[in-house]
Amino acid sequence: MMTAQELSALDLGNEVPLRELDKQLRLLWESNEARTKASLANFAIYSERPDQLAANTELIREVTREHACRALLVAAVPDAPEVSVRAWITAHCQLAAGGKKSVCTEQISFMIAGNSPSLVPNTVFSYLDSDLPLIFWWQGPFTERWEPHLYASIDRLVIDSGEWPDPLPQFTLLEEAWKNAKGDFTVNDLMWTRVLHLRLALASAFDQPGAIGILAGLQEVVISSVEGNSLAARMLAAWMMDQTGWTLESGQTAQDTFKLRAGNREIALRFLKGAGTHAVSEVRLNGTGGGVVLTQESGDGFIHAKLTLGGTSSEVLTPCACETPAELVTERLRRGCNTPRYFRILRTVRRLLGEEGQGV
Repeated sequence: MMTAQELSALDLGNEVPLRELDKQLRLLWESNEARTKASLANFAIYSERPDQLAANTELIREVTREHACRALLVAAVPDAPEVSVRAWITAHCQLAAGGKKSVCTEQISFMIAGNSPSLVPNTVFSYLDSDLPLIFWWQGPFTERWEPHLYASIDRLVIDSGEWPDPLPQFTLLEEAWKNAKGDFTVNDLMWTRVLHLRLALASAFDQPGAIGILAGLQEVVISSVEGNSLAARMLAAWMMDQTGWTLESGQTAQDTFKLRAGNREIALRFLKGAGTHAVSEVRLNGTGGGVVLTQESGDGFIHAKLTLGGTSSEVLTPCACETPAELVTERLRRGCNTPRYFRILRTVRRLLGEEGQGV
């Protein structure tokens, strides 16, 4: 539990009694006529690490530059001896066109202490902005507070499966909740977003004349990922299999090596350790008819796709600016999400992680 001194040092705005929160929000806007309130959605971030409040406040400050919303930050301390709720309010403002008015979005921060799971959804739902959709970012592994009363009211769920030390049971909890909610919320996985531009770059490479013929003679796929991002490499591989119709013929045949089936041919799939700042540093598709190599250098804002075909080479550049959590969330919120396909791809990811069978 954070001390009073630690909480006061955070840039959370003004602390207000819970019973006066609505009144204080009105006063926040009435006190400055140069402010214009803007909100297109409710964006809640839930964490059971109170020390994330400062980082999440900065994240909201960045995200609201593009996505106007009412932000609700929830820090839960389930093991606190007594049940309590504290609240703070502030606003994040951007200058409007011409600089005459500030367009602002409001942030409400909550510290919820004690073992009372119903407090989380009751607090969040009590302070949503009218009937606007609810984007809910659950940070870290799911706990007992991930329950039907909460997820039944979510429109878009944001997660980062890369945060999970043991992702397989978490994927099961996620898909069970999605099925119980009858698919009413979409799933926006930031680990899936980390390979978005790689997917776009690979698709662009195969748009080049004659490139599709490489697949007929393909012999191996090699994906290199940096420390802590092996899940990203497996998601990329599963997407490639979903796109091409390749099947996973067997589990691991050697250290991080698998056998794929493409019609009557076998393709070796290998995962290697890479280096750099990007989740996946290199992707190689090698075959008798040519190949494709995708590389991402540290500090480079582009993915380089080198296509070799018939003894000649060409290069395609794809922008890749998504690195920080704020950039990943902003990118994710720009796009829709095909959640049924995400879960279909996860079935292959499970097997690449060593799980037998087809999952939930």
